[in-house]
Amino acid sequence: MRALIKADGTRRELTPPVSIRSILELIGADTLDTVNLRHLGQPLHVMLLDDAGHAKRLPINVEATTLYHANCRPGTTHEIRGDVVVVPDMDFE
Repeated sequence: MRALIKADGTRRELTPPVSIRSILELIGADTLDTVNLRHLGQPLHVMLLDDAGHAKRLPINVEATTLYHANCRPGTTHEIRGDVVVVPDMDFE
């Protein structure tokens, strides 16, 4: 999967290669944070998100939050805010 998942619920498939610079532009971020999505199996996928999403008070991204919670301890309540990009980790090896 290579996709832009927007906070408004829309999704757009991305064509490789997807550079860090283009991800920053796509989601409007200055710095990125990552979440390993181990539950998707192999190859390992990574969700890249705006590191300042909470500070910027970006809208909650329901789909990204669901992906995040699938990899967390039960009871985790943290939410993903803003648009995200999901790509195979091997894109950045």
